[in-house]
Amino acid sequence: MKNNMNLPWKEIYDFILSCSSVHELKAFSIEVLTGLQKLCEFDQSLVYFLDGNRKVTNQYLMNIDKQWSSLYLEYYSKTDSGRYRLDKDVREGPENPLINIISWEKEPSNEFVPEYINSRGIKYSLGFVLYDLNGISRTIFSLDKSKNENFKEDECNILNLSIPILNNLHKKFFIHNNNKKDVNQIAWETTNLTSREVEIANLLCQGLTPETISKSLYITKSTTYKHISNIYKKMQVSSMQELLLRLMG
Repeated sequence: MKNNMNLPWKEIYDFILSCSSVHELKAFSIEVLTGLQKLCEFDQSLVYFLDGNRKVTNQYLMNIDKQWSSLYLEYYSKTDSGRYRLDKDVREGPENPLINIISWEKEPSNEFVPEYINSRGIKYSLGFVLYDLNGISRTIFSLDKSKNENFKEDECNILNLSIPILNNLHKKFFIHNNNKKDVNQIAWETTNLTSREVEIANLLCQGLTPETISKSLYITKSTTYKHISNIYKKMQVSSMQELLLRLMG
């Protein structure tokens, strides 16, 4: 990063402090957007909230008509993969960039760009993701600009400094939101499961699908199902419901 000495440090501190005082996920996300408007220039934005299996459960739109969000979700519900998918990067990790900036005029003019982007008059988009305790994407932000001027270097530096702190604040909303207390009470050492099987059983108990677990742990689906089969055999169960009852009691 360059020119960090010239950043508005007091404003950044006040922004983080304001976000840290919010104790509900959607209100926190709105506070993030409100604060970023003072530190970064954009005129439209959207936030998608995902469950542990990367399904959209809620949204917040700023200066965007709901029809555009519906069009976006409908378009990508028909595809298995794509450059602009919400769930393309599932797992938190140092290899994933903090922010992703798209200059839409430089993007290939496929079906998505003219129907969704050009119709909205968007020139640039900046996206970033906040994760849960398992490192899975749960809240996705897109900051959009209709002005034909890219995001400035200082704006990117502010975001790169703020996002790790916001991500840590964001994780607190999932501490008691996924049966984690009950999962932590399981005496795993009595189950005769391997460490990998314990990891997968833990995620299953939190409601994650085998597909999500595969992507989250960077293993193939067949490997995941093999582990699940071993878990079932060791726990002497034949279904997910029986496994939950056996483990959680």
